[in-house]
Amino acid sequence: MLCEEDAVADLRKTMEDLRIGAPKVHWHGSSDDRRADLVAAVAQLPVTGFVVVHLDARSTDRRHRRKCMEYLLPHLADMPCSTITFESRGQLDASDMSTLQMLRSRKVVASTVRIEHAIGRVEPALWAADIVCGAVVHTGLGVTTTWRRWASRRGAHHLTLV
Repeated sequence: MLCEEDAVADLRKTMEDLRIGAPKVHWHGSSDDRRADLVAAVAQLPVTGFVVVHLDARSTDRRHRRKCMEYLLPHLADMPCSTITFESRGQLDASDMSTLQMLRSRKVVASTVRIEHAIGRVEPALWAADIVCGAVVHTGLGVTTTWRRWASRRGAHHLTLV
């Protein structure tokens, strides 16, 4: 999710309000009705969705994440985004930093681009990204109702899965 710095506090509050006693808001395990409510809430936020998915059944989580970052970071740097927060994946965090350094050395992203890692249950802003990713993955699986709800509220008319 792309969000202006001055809107992050409102984003966090909205997501906290959706938590309903769970450690965090999470797409996986939510009912279809709950997912519809989550999409509706995120669609009202001052954010932009930018989703990258790497599909290769033979790849590891580390490779999926690296391939997504290789595509994502140069695009975010061009927008320009200076600080990018990823959900921490423990040992994969060091690999994220290595990927950023590799992209910097190739001069694909500027040295001003920074990556931060946050623990998912502690950073509510990450929950919004989880919801949008869930809606996109659902669409890739042929469940288009969720994406249509997002698109109708955001004025989006097209989704490309690459």
